[in-house]
Amino acid sequence: MEIVQCKTDKDYEKFAVFFLQNRNIFDDMYPILDTLGSLYVMIEETNLLLFQNTQQEVFAAASYTLGVREDQFKNKHIVFIDCALLKKEYQNSRSFVKGFLQMLKHILEEHPEVKEVQFYAYRHHGIFTVYIKSLPLL
Repeated sequence: MEIVQCKTDKDYEKFAVFFLQNRNIFDDMYPILDTLGSLYVMIEETNLLLFQNTQQEVFAAASYTLGVREDQFKNKHIVFIDCALLKKEYQNSRSFVKGFLQMLKHILEEHPEVKEVQFYAYRHHGIFTVYIKSLPLL
């Protein structure tokens, strides 16, 4: 697995195509206009990551910010994982844990000041409660 930080137009294009093709992971009926709005915000306001297999195919993507929106991104010691998409065939506990740990390692190498990780955990199809979980990094 290789993690690529989006920096070039080609990287952003790969992210956008992957996001568009896999938007229904969020919701079976995720409208295209909402998807395009989300893409715009992510490209403008977040750091984007691509996860590629050994054949250079994107199988996952994520976006994160340093700090949280509610605090105008002032708390740079907090990384907020805004979005994470994983192709269906990679959705298992082992792949998730391995990818999550590699993503945290990548983020910490880029931003050693980070001490805390926050993310939304969505419950699909039935319960629509959003849980915010924090993982202190020790």
